[in-house]
Amino acid sequence: MSAISFTHPEPGESGNIWSSLSTWGLLLLLLYFALAGISPFMNEPTANRVVATSSAGGALFERVSKLFIVVVCMMFVLQRHQSVRRMGMQMKLITSFPIVALLLYPVSQQPTRTISSGALLLAGVLLLYYIMSRYTLDQVLELLLVLGTVTVMASIVFALALPQYGLDRMGGHETAWKGIFSAKNYLGNMALFFMTVAVSYRGRTPLLRSVRIAQIFFCLAAIAFSRAATAYVLTAIYILLFAIMKTMHGFKKKDYFVVCFLLLVVVCAATAAIVLSPDSLFTLLGKDVTLTGRTGIWRAVAESIAKRPLFGYGYQAFWLGLEGESYRVILAVSWVLAQAQNGFLDVMLEMGVVGLAIVVLVFGFAFRDGVVCLFRSQDDTRLRAVEWYLTIVILTLIYNLDESFLFDPKHLGSMMFLLACVGLKIERLRLRGSSGKS
Repeated sequence: MSAISFTHPEPGESGNIWSSLSTWGLLLLLLYFALAGISPFMNEPTANRVVATSSAGGALFERVSKLFIVVVCMMFVLQRHQSVRRMGMQMKLITSFPIVALLLYPVSQQPTRTISSGALLLAGVLLLYYIMSRYTLDQVLELLLVLGTVTVMASIVFALALPQYGLDRMGGHETAWKGIFSAKNYLGNMALFFMTVAVSYRGRTPLLRSVRIAQIFFCLAAIAFSRAATAYVLTAIYILLFAIMKTMHGFKKKDYFVVCFLLLVVVCAATAAIVLSPDSLFTLLGKDVTLTGRTGIWRAVAESIAKRPLFGYGYQAFWLGLEGESYRVILAVSWVLAQAQNGFLDVMLEMGVVGLAIVVLVFGFAFRDGVVCLFRSQDDTRLRAVEWYLTIVILTLIYNLDESFLFDPKHLGSMMFLLACVGLKIERLRLRGSSGKS
């Protein structure tokens, strides 16, 4: 499998990326995003951490740590500032989200938190552009494979050897694994994303090929023992998507339309079945009809959104524990929260209709680019890349229906989603340029 370039890495940057010290530094930086900036030796609910960081001392430490990560990100970005600038201009929609978040700080419930989080998100987006301008897709997958292997293996070790840290003991999940991550759902989510990397990557050495196979089994074990229902469902969906895409390789391009139409019919039928008879699905997933209290959260959150529908309460400034508008939601559901259990609702809470419009457009253009690439790509290697991009976009969309990480400043899943969106656009532009030359 030949390397797939996002852009055109400079000579000498292809092949073995681990001979460069900057790659190891980048791996450590990505580890920060993979862990959401939280120590693996901390075992307390995410909501409690939000309450702690909203206090004076906690907020100061949080802002200082974010500033440090921003500086480190910019040290990488400045190495390829011209390429990053060009890509930022090309990906205006994605670049605009953190900029709009920063511009809306005057309406924030906590302006300093919005500014620090918005700056971190912008730095993370620019870091993503740096990665995509420097490395080929194979190299990015290799980087993520190593990161995933380290984090998932460490999670298994923590769960088995250090259960006081590696098990999610909050909320009655005494036997559920969370590993080095902040919660069992987070472990399930990241293990699935890392598994898609291992499946898509083609190792350039026997060692990496062995790591790739082992990582698939590590991720499946982590997903199984995380006992996260959402991760179970998404894993089943991923296996189905993978089977469909492999089957479609034998079809002619004109048959893609028929297959896509049949898939649409199946999705609509499944949706109708869920709406007409939701009890059976919820029982299968081990949840009640309220989705473990999520429907009550969504109703309470909707009332808060109605108060500030246009611009929201400020980026990363709604969930402040027992402060501000989040206090009313907590009283309504009798549960200390740190998210709305829905990524789209969280975007509405933070940036209103303005933020939601950007997110919807990002998804819309990603699917458009993906469909165009599927129909027009003639190269099997590039087609495989497009399929991985689309898989990440689809899994992100579904995951954020009952969890939340859309445009999260400290979430590797968010970075992988944006990477997929940008990769799809770059591939569509490449195909358009190729057809223009012919």
